Amino acid sequence: MNLKILILGAGYGTRLQRDILQDTSQKYSQLLGIPKALLPVGGQDALITHWLQIFKAANIDVASSVYVVTNNPSYQSFISWADRNSIPRSNIVNDKSTCNEDRLGAVVDLLFGLNYFKLFNNDLLIVGGDTLFLRDFNFNKLLDQFSTFNDGCLVTTYIIPKNEISKYGILTINKLNDDNGLFEVTDFLEKPNPESTNSRNACPCFYLLKSEALPLIEEFLKEAEFKGAELEDKDATGKFLAWVIKGKHFKFYAIQINGRIDVGDLKSYVEAKEYFGD
Repeated sequence: MNLKILILGAGYGTRLQRDILQDTSQKYSQLLGIPKALLPVGGQDALITHWLQIFKAANIDVASSVYVVTNNPSYQSFISWADRNSIPRSNIVNDKSTCNEDRLGAVVDLLFGLNYFKLFNNDLLIVGGDTLFLRDFNFNKLLDQFSTFNDGCLVTTYIIPKNEISKYGILTINKLNDDNGLFEVTDFLEKPNPESTNSRNACPCFYLLKSEALPLIEEFLKEAEFKGAELEDKDATGKFLAWVIKGKHFKFYAIQINGRIDVGDLKSYVEAKEYFGD
């Protein structure tokens, strides 16, 4: 499998930075200005270093396979991370945005990374830089599933409480008649009203895309621009997934996992540290 991995690390973590500033204990003041993807967690120098360990365990050569899109204020921090973890500096790219107000949006950054690193001829794993899965996540099983079919892409899903539906991208899925635990994805809603869906299947930003599906990213953005889309329509990768799935542009399958840790604010970061034994 000719798999490349693109980590999206150009967000500005405004909620987390605000929480750190407002924390009267000042226990986490040393984290001010550190991007979420580079927060120390579980004995590792950065959240995304956990992913490097997972990829290495799957015999992926991270030096030739892992790429990162970040922003101008965080660029040097990611370069330092790359140096510590034997990732070539050339695998890190700066999208030139300077603050949350002029950010490009995750889907634009995705296309930017694809073009900059020339990844269109490869199957691609997209990883949100603020996401970790639980310890029992089996990446090798996921890769095996992905390699068994060539007509679709693969995402993960896990069950959330109804009162949290509006925080996440939500899948509608149908169980397939096989023994692989695969589901067919029939719909995707980005942060829907809890009353608008009966599904509780959250979908994190962790997508295995076939190379044949990658040109759809540019097609989605062109259509969004034509319709005068706002930044928020390009700032969530789930908006791209919803467009692909609703338009039946490419098949998507899902495999269930037990959960994930989404570092969005200080509370969730503390929970991640506790979970991973810091």
